[in-house]
Amino acid sequence: MKPIVAIVGRANVGKSRLFNRLLGSESAIVHNLAGVTRDRHYADATWLGRDYILVDTGGIDLIPEVDLEQKVSSQSMKAMEEADVVMVVFDGRAEPGVLDEELILYLRKLKRPVIWVANKIDVPRDEKNLVQYYKFGLGKIFPVSAEHGLGIDLLLDQMLSCFPEEIPFEDKTKGRKIAVVGKPNVGKSTFINYLAGENRCVVHNAPGTTRDAIDVEIVHKEKSYTFVDTAGIKKGYRLEQPLEKNTAFRSLRAIERSDIVCQLIDATHGMTKQDLHLTGYAHEQGKAVALLVNKWDLMEKPWPEFQADLEYQLRAFGHIKMLKVSAKTGQGCVKVFHLLDVMDALLSKKISTSKLNAVLEETLAAHHLPVYRSKSVKINYVTQMTSYPPTFLFYSNCPEGIPEAYKRYVIHAFEEAFGFKGVPIRAFFRRKN
Repeated sequence: MKPIVAIVGRANVGKSRLFNRLLGSESAIVHNLAGVTRDRHYADATWLGRDYILVDTGGIDLIPEVDLEQKVSSQSMKAMEEADVVMVVFDGRAEPGVLDEELILYLRKLKRPVIWVANKIDVPRDEKNLVQYYKFGLGKIFPVSAEHGLGIDLLLDQMLSCFPEEIPFEDKTKGRKIAVVGKPNVGKSTFINYLAGENRCVVHNAPGTTRDAIDVEIVHKEKSYTFVDTAGIKKGYRLEQPLEKNTAFRSLRAIERSDIVCQLIDATHGMTKQDLHLTGYAHEQGKAVALLVNKWDLMEKPWPEFQADLEYQLRAFGHIKMLKVSAKTGQGCVKVFHLLDVMDALLSKKISTSKLNAVLEETLAAHHLPVYRSKSVKINYVTQMTSYPPTFLFYSNCPEGIPEAYKRYVIHAFEEAFGFKGVPIRAFFRRKN
């Protein structure tokens, strides 16, 4: 499993800038996303060959009348409890305040590796304020400049040393693994219980009654499926607190180890921004998403109209497969097995090199590549690297000269030609030797 690193700290210390700096900007993967997921606050990252999940938490409220647990948003509290490593960011150009001191005291009680980071140290003379932080007995403080990239390598090396030992995960479950994700109280456990025919998961009408990820193996028509029910928020959290990241950590881990993602949304709420973020993350991980619109028994709006609205919101992800269901009454739930089988067949599809290159030839002939710096750009041939998801490698004499819009055009042509509607495909463009 990938370790989770949470970046915490009060507002305006540069957490988001550090988040972006640690992620970097290079990406070799091309797909048809159009920027919808760029404002999401969690993403995969790699340092020296070790993969991890980086989370940018919400800031800490600076209301002086309340105690620390009220100042820290529920998202930040959850991040600190669930993370493998906590990265605490201070404003290195300012002296520590009361809130910084309270945060330090709180984190000392947390049984997690903590890395102390002083941001905005753009020049050596800015380090003079670090003396004020050392009085708390923090040990090593890492001065960095997220804006200019100073000190980042040492910070990442320290982070790597705090990671738990990699233990190979032996998955003994049968059949395809289906992550069931969604916001708290959307009906994940009720849905799985209906499919299983028994109360394997705790069900209650308050968010957070599923406390851990639960694997439920279900056999349907002599075929095995393993559904992973992800947890909601932790018991004891007030319902009026923000919910956005309370399900994120277990959902991310479940998505990572799944083959297909079943994402439940509440029909009475529609597709929220949080739902879109989760869809985008799953899509970027190469997971096919089946969108299950739960609580449809409470709706009066015609399904074609509701579906059209969803398709517009999800247009950046291609053709997301959808079902209207009611986990409470069982309406439409069993249909998910057929949908999963269809998606599994598409994700497993392998295509011969000759067929791939025949489609490539037609695609290139329909719209020619533009000239790049007075150089004629060519895509010479393509081959399939892997399935699950279908991944293709395109060889070119000048890959840097292929516009992103043209790459999306080629990918779309392959989706249409080979019927990859409803599942993500990936494409890499490499230089032909």
